[in-house]
Amino acid sequence: MSLKSTYLDFVRNPSTGILAESASLVYVPTLTSISEPTAILKHLAALNKQVRKKTENVLSAVEGWNGVSLEVETTLEFLTGGGTYLPGLDDNFLVDKAVTFPVVCKLLLAPNI
Repeated sequence: MSLKSTYLDFVRNPSTGILAESASLVYVPTLTSISEPTAILKHLAALNKQVRKKTENVLSAVEGWNGVSLEVETTLEFLTGGGTYLPGLDDNFLVDKAVTFPVVCKLLLAPNI
């Protein structure tokens, strides 16, 4: 199984077992950082209530021995505000709007994967 397919499996069904203990999720534009696998899963669950991911197409991927970095074309629909992508922006500007943009994702795998 390639690391790219492991990432796609994680996106479809997030699980702490696949993440390294030192895993972190960083939103560079907003300087938001979430560390530790359980906190990451809690964040993703909360984000799913604010933002619906409509599509996610991998444009390119670079694999290493314990991780993968991907460029992903992502289309989101904002449900209740901007979530971590656009925090603090008024709902009137976002709700029921869809946006497509590139996202760079890096997934480090647990040592036993």
